[in-house]
Amino acid sequence: MDAISKYENINVNTVDQGTLIIMAYEGAINFIKEAKERLTQNDYAGKSINISNAVSIINELNARLNMEKGGETAKNLNKLYTFLSIHLTTANLKKDAHKLDESLNILQNLLNGWKIIIEKDRKQNQNIALSNVNASISNKPVSGGIAVSA
Repeated sequence: MDAISKYENINVNTVDQGTLIIMAYEGAINFIKEAKERLTQNDYAGKSINISNAVSIINELNARLNMEKGGETAKNLNKLYTFLSIHLTTANLKKDAHKLDESLNILQNLLNGWKIIIEKDRKQNQNIALSNVNASISNKPVSGGIAVSA
């Protein structure tokens, strides 16, 4: 395994779930953009490989949905991921750039939504961590046994 592969493997294994979701969406989007480029160059093998990679990412996102905890949102994402897989497969078979554009639009909207959700979650977790730190600081005794309060 070369150095870049090792780095990528470490990176994927050490990032949080939100970052992995963002990386997956960005990967699928990049593969579809590359597929569109290959289609314009009449490189049908390259188009197919890139669409297949995008579909693989979408299928992995779908497989990792937690239908019990995710409720209605997970069910809707499941339907959307299934639609995208079929839509991209059809785009591949029919060499349909319009279907690639539609899929890109959906994925970019989902990516933007996830970015907002993840950022809100991170801010909330930072606020909770800060509150916990402040609470632990205010309860610690200082010299002479006097407690400091914030």
